[in-house]
Amino acid sequence: MAFISKKHLTIILGFLVALQLSLFYYYSLSMDREYRAEQADLSSQAVMLTSNIEERVSIVKGVSAFIQAVGFDADPAIINHYLAVAYGNSSDIMNIMIAPDGLIRYVYPLAGNTAILNKSLFLDSALSSPGLIQETLRSRKITVDGPRTLAQGNYGMVIRQALYNGDSVKGIVSVTMRIDDIVDFLLTSSEVYVTKADHTFLFGNQNHNPEQQLTAPLEIYNQHWLMGVALNTNKKWEVLRSLLWIDVAFLLIIAFILYIMWHQNRFNRDLERIVSIRTRDLRISKRLYEKLAHYDSLTDIPNRRYFMEEFERLLQSAEPTQTYTLFFFDLNRFKEINDTLGHSIGDQVIKVLAGRLANGNLPFTMFARTGGDEFIMLFENIPPESIPDIAGKISTLISETLNIAGAQLSLSTSIGVSLYPEHSLDKDDLLKFADMSMYQAKSQEDADYFLFNWELREKLLQRTMIAKYLHFALERNEFVLHYQPQINAITGEMIGMEALIRWNHPEKGLIGPGTFIAAVEEAGLMIQLTDWVLREVCRQLCAWRADGMTLLRTSINISNSWFYNRNLLENLFAVLDQYQLGTEVLEFEITESTALLEEHYPLLQQMRDRGIVVSIDDFGTKYSSLNYLKHFPVNKIKIDRTFITGIGVSTIDETIIKSIVYVASQLGYDLIAEGVETVEQADFLIQHNCPYIQGFLFFPALPPAEIRKLVS
Repeated sequence: MAFISKKHLTIILGFLVALQLSLFYYYSLSMDREYRAEQADLSSQAVMLTSNIEERVSIVKGVSAFIQAVGFDADPAIINHYLAVAYGNSSDIMNIMIAPDGLIRYVYPLAGNTAILNKSLFLDSALSSPGLIQETLRSRKITVDGPRTLAQGNYGMVIRQALYNGDSVKGIVSVTMRIDDIVDFLLTSSEVYVTKADHTFLFGNQNHNPEQQLTAPLEIYNQHWLMGVALNTNKKWEVLRSLLWIDVAFLLIIAFILYIMWHQNRFNRDLERIVSIRTRDLRISKRLYEKLAHYDSLTDIPNRRYFMEEFERLLQSAEPTQTYTLFFFDLNRFKEINDTLGHSIGDQVIKVLAGRLANGNLPFTMFARTGGDEFIMLFENIPPESIPDIAGKISTLISETLNIAGAQLSLSTSIGVSLYPEHSLDKDDLLKFADMSMYQAKSQEDADYFLFNWELREKLLQRTMIAKYLHFALERNEFVLHYQPQINAITGEMIGMEALIRWNHPEKGLIGPGTFIAAVEEAGLMIQLTDWVLREVCRQLCAWRADGMTLLRTSINISNSWFYNRNLLENLFAVLDQYQLGTEVLEFEITESTALLEEHYPLLQQMRDRGIVVSIDDFGTKYSSLNYLKHFPVNKIKIDRTFITGIGVSTIDETIIKSIVYVASQLGYDLIAEGVETVEQADFLIQHNCPYIQGFLFFPALPPAEIRKLVS
C-alpha cells in the first residue's frame, strides 16, 4: 500500500464508512417501504370487505324503503314478490327477512330457512347475539350481528335495521350472509384473517401469530374489527442479500480505483471509457425525453402534440387526391367513474380501452389520446360509406364489458367525424369540426356518431349569436309569455295553466325556448330571466283580475341556478305583495335533478310550508325516482311526455305510469300528465286515475289575449 498516501487512505476509509451507513439507511427505507406496501394492500382488502358488506346493507335499505312505502300490512304476495326480486338481484346472501313486531313472518328463500320462520327476534336468543337486537332498536341505525353460528346452522352474520313509526317500533328487516361467501370473494390471500378489536378470531386464516402480523382497522357500523396478514420474512432477506451485493460491488470499485492508481499509465483509457458511458446515457435520456414529449405516459400511445405535428406533416405532403377522415370521440359519463370509483380506476379504464382500440384491427394511420377520456383516430383514403362501419367497430370495442378491481363496467362513446379536404384543409379546423360533431352525437338518440356538416356549424354560430344578443333582448323586453291550459279531462274544466317563454325576435319572429334556453344558461342570465318571468306572470295575473277574470293557478319553470339566488323567498313575497297576490295563484315547476339536491330541501320545505305549490317536472326520466319520492318536499308530480308517448306502444311506459299514479296517491301527491296529444292517451290516463292533462289534445300554448277569450 506504499503507492497510496495517508490522505487518500483517509478518504477511502471515510467513503467506506459512509457507504455502510448509506446501505444501512437504504435497508431501513426498503423495509419501511415493503411494510407500507403490505399495509396498503391490506387496507385495500379492508376497503373491499367494507364495500362488500355495504352492498348487502343497500339491500336492507331497499327493503326498509319498500316496507315504509307499502307498510307491513300490505298484501303478502306483493312483499314476497319484492323479496324474490331483491334476492334475485343480489349475490352471496343467505336470505332476506322481514319481522313485523319482531316476529319473522317473511323469509326469502324459504328453502334452508324454515328454522327461523315465525320465531320472535325478541324472545329467541338463538336468532341474535346478546344485546344486538336491543342495540338495533336503541340506535335506530343499521347494525351488524356476527359473525356467529346462525340458527340455520351456518356461520355468518346478519345486517339489521329497525323500522319506526314515530317513537314506536314497527318491525325489523335483515339480510343474512355466510362468512364463507365473504372469504371466498374477498380474502384472496390465504394469510388474511379478521378478528375483533380484542383479537378474538372471527374468520380467515386461523393459524396466525399476532406478534408477526400487520393489521388494518375495520369500522362497519356497530362492529370494530381488525384485518391482519402475516409479514413476509423473505422480503427482509431478499433486501439484505441485494445490499450485500451492492456492498461487495462498491468494495470491488474501491479495489479497482486502487488498481487505477497503481497503474497510472492506464488512466486516460479508463477516462475515455467513462466518457463513452456518459455519452450513451445521454443518448438514452434524450430518447426517453422524446418519448415522454410525444407519447401519453398512461397508455403509451401518441399524445395530442405528436398527433398534431404528424398530421400537419401529412397534410403538407398530401397528394391532390389524398383524403383523410378524422374520428374524435370520448367516453360518455366517464366523470361518474372517477367520482364513484376513484381516479385510479378511471386511469385503468383509459389504459385498458386504449390497448383494446390500438389492437382492435382498425385500419387507422394514427391513434392518439388528446387528454382526459378523449381520443382521436386518423384514417387515410377510406370511402365515405365505410364511416358507419368504423364508428360501429369503435363503439363495439368500447362497449365490451370491463372487469376492473372487481367492478364490471359497461361504457359507451360519442363520435364526431370530419373530412379532409371536404370540410377544411387546416388541421385545427378539422379537429374543431370533429369536436363539434362529437357533442352533436351526444344529443341524438338514434346513432352514436355524427358526420360534420355545415348546418351544424351554422347552428353553433347561431347559438353563439343568440348568446350575444340575449343581454339586449332582456333590456328591450323582447321576451313574451304564452300560457298552456291544464284541463280536467273528465269535466273539461280548465284547472290551471303553465307559463311558457318565447323570444319575440325583431327579425326572426317568435323563437321557442329550445333554441335559446341553453344559451341563457351559458351566458349566466338564467336568474335574471327567471325573475323576469315571475314578475311578468304576476303582472299578467293582476291585469286579468282587474278585468274580472277568475285567476287560475299558473306554473312557472324554475332552473336549478335560481335556487342559489340570495334572499329568494324575501324577493318572491315582495313581488306577490307588490301585485297583491296570494301564494295560491303560483306553482313552481322544478326538474327532478334539482329536487334530488338535498341542499335545496330546506328552501323547498319553507316554500311548501308557506303555501307555495312546488311540482316535479320531467318526473321519472333521470333517476330511480320512486325510491326518492318520499323524501321530496314537494306537492305535485308531472308525468313526463316521454312516458305519455309510450301509451299504446310500450307496455313498460304504461307500467311506469301506473306505478307513478299508485305511489303518488299513496303518498298524497297531486298528479298531472303533460304532452298528451291523442284521445287514446287521455283515455288511458283517465282510466288509471290521472284525469288532469296538459297537451295539444286540448290546447297549445296561447297568448294572454287568447287565454282571456278562452276563460270568458
